[in-house]
Amino acid sequence: MSRRAAMMVASMLIAAACQGGAETPTTAATTTAQDDSTLSTSEGTTTTVAPTTTAAAPDAVDLIFTGGPVVTMDPAVGTVEAIAIDGDTIVAVGSADQIAQYAGADTVVVDLAGRTIIPGFVDAHTHVLFEMGGLADGQRLALENGITTVGDAYVSPERVDAYVAAAESGELRVRANMYLVRTDACGTDQGLWYEEYPPDEAFGYRLRVAGVKIFADGGTCGPLGASEPFLQGVEVSAPFHDLETLTSYIRDAADGGYQVLVHAQGDLAVANVQDAYASVLAGGENPRHHRIDHNALVTEDIVSRYNDLGLVVVLLGSSEACAPDAPWTDFYKENGEEPAEIVAANPDVVFAWHGDDPWIVPVSPVGELYGLVTRGAVAEDGSICEPAPWMADEGVTVGQGLAMMTTGSAYALRQEDVVGSLTPGRFADVVVLSDNPLTVAGDELPAIDVLMTMIGGVTEFCMGGAEAWCPGWAVPEVPATTASASRPGHGSELVLDGSVSGESFWSSGADAPQWIRVDLHEPTTLSAIRFVVYQNPPSDTIHELEVMVDGEWTLAETFIGFTTTGDVLMWDPRPDFGAVEAIRMTTLESLSWPEWYEIEIVASG
Repeated sequence: MSRRAAMMVASMLIAAACQGGAETPTTAATTTAQDDSTLSTSEGTTTTVAPTTTAAAPDAVDLIFTGGPVVTMDPAVGTVEAIAIDGDTIVAVGSADQIAQYAGADTVVVDLAGRTIIPGFVDAHTHVLFEMGGLADGQRLALENGITTVGDAYVSPERVDAYVAAAESGELRVRANMYLVRTDACGTDQGLWYEEYPPDEAFGYRLRVAGVKIFADGGTCGPLGASEPFLQGVEVSAPFHDLETLTSYIRDAADGGYQVLVHAQGDLAVANVQDAYASVLAGGENPRHHRIDHNALVTEDIVSRYNDLGLVVVLLGSSEACAPDAPWTDFYKENGEEPAEIVAANPDVVFAWHGDDPWIVPVSPVGELYGLVTRGAVAEDGSICEPAPWMADEGVTVGQGLAMMTTGSAYALRQEDVVGSLTPGRFADVVVLSDNPLTVAGDELPAIDVLMTMIGGVTEFCMGGAEAWCPGWAVPEVPATTASASRPGHGSELVLDGSVSGESFWSSGADAPQWIRVDLHEPTTLSAIRFVVYQNPPSDTIHELEVMVDGEWTLAETFIGFTTTGDVLMWDPRPDFGAVEAIRMTTLESLSWPEWYEIEIVASG
């Protein structure tokens, strides 16, 4: 059974999140176009649009990207040749000649050399920041995959405190939007505690209250609220709440001015949520962008109703292509895995995407774009799973999928005026890709790499070897690594490359005991070391961490317990440990070869 199927059986905590909102973007000046230019649209066709530059020479900007396609995702502009950025804001987009007018003596001009720029991916519903190894590791995962804005779809009072502390300290790098829980994952009412935090309240830098989260059925805790099972032998049930109770929860939040996000997976739960929203909206519009997230099992009656209600519909990009032989029921084959049908039936609906990590992995917007378009899937080990015949015809177009992951998800977070497209006046949240997803064949999408991720004009991630497209990026001095043994293609240096995905892990290629060592450039005071586990199969393990001071090794900590890929073992000395020259981690016992995804060494100060 796939991870996603197991999640649906056991119960799937699905949460939506928060997008950064303490900043107020500067407004691009309205200008008069000198002439029209023929440009490519987000669907790859051409259209004639007015350029965004003026006849007079404009003021010089900080940064220009040129020399490759700039996919703006703004339907009025399409794909252009260059983009001008000043501070944290997009100033102009247009042809290379038009944007060249913005260059001054101090302007940094980056030649893309054919690489592609798109808006940063917006994940409307995820848990990646705190639930995948902690905030530092979660942000690193997001940034190396081009995610610049997230909606955290399960924020408790304790999580609010953690987010606010991170925002006020400057530790929060990704724009985050918090959805405060009215019910927990089991449907238990948590009361109106969220009213302590007003709608749209901003904290520090890049953090805001987005809305309120309600669970209508299981998948994280308890079964799906569905009329029939999705897998043979799997229990389903009624939704968590009767219509009156669910309506009261939604009305409480809506009347308080909050956007509402409802988790609903099974057809009975989704229909119940539609009925509740119909009562609350009473035939009116949906200015708060109230949403239904997941929509995993939807019948024809449900699909035809989204349009009438004007709700925002948030869908998973992943598919079950990696589990084609699971005992899927005919009910699931007929009513699940069908984004194309849902989109086609609701032309006036705004559709958004959500990764829902770590419940759906691996973290990869590019991989999930492939899933939306082809209904295939990228497995955790990076291999490609072709879709089964019953799901193969349900893919959307690349343009539709990319819109769901940018402008659509920004709309779902009520942040469409500041992120989601490369429109002048919006934040300079941009990603450089190795190729243009709008022009490559669908089966080539997984091969596209994220080379650079920028938030507010600041480069927050740079892939090794891509420094030419990472303005302002200081190449870190990488400590030397050695190991007792390494198998080909998995050398010890991979534990310091900043990547915790795919094939980027050190492997000894030999049975325990084996060790890996990192030599620091100079004696350093350490506040923490995090070891991200790569291990197949999972098992009980014993690891010993030693630190070298004045040329002598000292045992710092012994880690004993069951570990599996994705776990994080952390040494957190109190007080900080000074004058460390090197560290060495020795795996004494493990069923698998000693291997590590990443070693993160945190120096104090």
